[in-house]
This record gives sequence, C-alpha cells and structure tokens, in this order.
Amino acid sequence: MSAHPNPDATVWIPHMSDHALAVAAAMRAMDVRAEVLPPPDAESMRIGLALCKGRECLPCFIVTGDMLQKCREPGFDPDGAIFFMPTGTGPCRFGQYNVLQSQILADQGFPGVRIASPTTDDSYSLFGDRPGPLRKLAWQAIVAVELLTKVLHEHRPYEVKLGTADETYHECLDDVVESVEAEGGPQLVRAMERVARRFQAVEVDRSQPRPVVGILGEVYVLLNSYSNLALVRQVESAGGEVILGTFTDWLYFVDWRRKTMAFRFGQWGDGVKAMISDAYQHKVERQFARPLKGVLRHPLEGPVADAMELLRPHYDPVLGTEAILTMCRALELGGHGLSGIINVLPFSCMPGTVVATMAPRLRKAMGGIPWLDIAYDGQEETNVMTRLEAFMHQAFQFRQRFVAA
Repeated sequence: MSAHPNPDATVWIPHMSDHALAVAAAMRAMDVRAEVLPPPDAESMRIGLALCKGRECLPCFIVTGDMLQKCREPGFDPDGAIFFMPTGTGPCRFGQYNVLQSQILADQGFPGVRIASPTTDDSYSLFGDRPGPLRKLAWQAIVAVELLTKVLHEHRPYEVKLGTADETYHECLDDVVESVEAEGGPQLVRAMERVARRFQAVEVDRSQPRPVVGILGEVYVLLNSYSNLALVRQVESAGGEVILGTFTDWLYFVDWRRKTMAFRFGQWGDGVKAMISDAYQHKVERQFARPLKGVLRHPLEGPVADAMELLRPHYDPVLGTEAILTMCRALELGGHGLSGIINVLPFSCMPGTVVATMAPRLRKAMGGIPWLDIAYDGQEETNVMTRLEAFMHQAFQFRQRFVAA
C-alpha cells in the first residue's frame, strides 16, 4: 500500500528492534497514528508456525504471529489497523511476506486489516500527507538508535557495575524517541550530546581487552534478540565484544543497489534520486556521530560502494542479494583487527547460505579468521552455545596471534 493510510487508523510496526520505537515516533510527528507491536515471543512463533505453509523463513513466522496476536486482542478494530510490513524485489522470500500475511489475516477472520508495504524499489518511500519529510525523519530516528546501540555494545562488556550500561541505554532511548517525536533535527543532535555525557559517566574497565567479534547476516535475525537467542549477550558472556551489523547499512545497500541498477539500465532519473538520498543519509549520520566522538572507539562503516570493491576479487557484486552486503562488510571489518565473524541466517535462507558457502574463501583472505555460521529455525534448544564456546576459544587465540604479530 503506497497511498495515504486512513488518518483514523493505527499503523502497527513489528518490533524487529528498538529502531521500531523511533520510527513510530517519526510517524506520529508527521500526524500518522503509529504504535509498535510487543516484542515477539514463543506465542508469536507458535502462531506463525501453525498458519504459514512451512517453507517460509523464520522472520515470516515470527512477524505473522505478532500480527495475529494483536488481531486477537479484545477490542481490536480490524478496520482501524494497518500493519507495517516493508517488502523488496529479488529472489528472497521477503518480497512475498505481505502477500501471504494478507491471505492469512483474511482466512483468520480479519479481512479488513490492511498491510502497508514500502518497497526497496523506491528506497522505502513512505506515506501520509508528508511522505518526503517522514522518510527523512525516519532516517534520522534510525541513525540515532543505531549510534546509541553502538555505544551500548562498546561499553557493556567493560562496565564495572553490572546493569549500568543497559540502564543508561534505556534512558537515552527514551530521550531519542521523545526527540524524534518533536520532529528531530537539532533536537536529535542535542539528544546525541546527552548520550555522550551519560555514557561518559558509565564506569568501565578496559584493562583486559576482549576479542572483538563481528556479527553480520540477515537483517531481521541479526537485530532481533528473540530470533537469535540473544546472541550479542551470549558473545559478551563468553568474553567477547560485539560489532553488530546495522539497519542503516541495509538502507545504504538498498540505495546503492537502486543506483547501480538504474545507471546500468539507463534510468538516470532514478539513479540521481538514489544518489541524493545516499548523500543526505551520510550527512545525517556524520552530524549525529560527531557528538559521540569521545564514546565511540570503532569506526563507522565506510560507503557500501567501497566495501563492494573489497568483495569483487572473490565474488561479483552484480550477483546481488543481501549476501553481498554481508560478505563485503565481513572483509571490511576483517581489516580493523577483528578476532572473529559470525554469520547469522534464518534456516534455509538463500543469501545466508551463499555467504556460508563463500566463508572458506573469505576467511583465507582475512588470514584464517575464526568464522561461525548460525542458522536459526525457531528452536529454543539448540547447540548454539556449544559451538559458540568453541568459536570464542578460537577468537581468543586469533587475537593473541594478531597482537603478537
């Protein structure tokens, strides 16, 4: 749905990650009624598995279950609800989620519920009376949460008093959401300044550096702690520090792909639009990151185009899919002293499987760095911890070798 949503309807956004809270605030700032669905849980999974066909990937099961849980709540108004379910083109099943979910909602007695599906074709242009300003504010919101998450991951493994970093994070997140709803811009820059001050007050002890592990892969499983069994915290508990792949990187990748394909096929106007979008997005990221210079140690991701050049000797980026983003970022991170890489994917995910297949070649290019592929299928009891412990042992050894060299 690309038309303006009913102003009296509520747009419900799946809680993939805390970015959703800020995006909902951006919609409210632009007079679109928006709320975030509760975080997914075992009931979401149970419902999704029962109603999907069985060949979908994990994020589809979970989000479908999230939608049905909301629909089945007492007092829910199907005609006054719109579920936010972005889509995309290409071979990934992600492009068909909204079609299947519409069918399931109708079959379950909720034919009046609509699904809003911004697409990668136009870099997720949004809706409402001011779709352009809404998209810009949503980008600001996503960048702010992304940077806040980076700060959290750089502090929590080293905090002296357990829980301090998480407590500070949630204070800052509330501040960011309030600033977004006040229409962002300078308000969000000031919120980033407050993030820096609050985290500077978090006491840390970095006298024993930890091996830094990059976690990359399919964007939903990457960012949703329920679907990846709280992988970031598992790595931290095992003695590591995490650099997590970002939601912003997925959106940069969408613009890069749109621009590349547009110029390849002579669609100059669309290519220029993608270039303008990309330039604006980088400008906002630099602006918001500047106040955090004193609390961020690791560099931000470089331009997608530069990272793709690192991949080209191993795999032609023209082959596309999210696989190329994971692989090029793995190569980029490998040049920054990383001690290990984890590739997360939904079970049977085609792009994730491509990455896993290419892993030996990529590892060789990065000096034999430890690499772990984890495919999640929604089962809570898995051998992930056993494999992760072995991986972290390798990461500690790799780091010692790297430091000695």
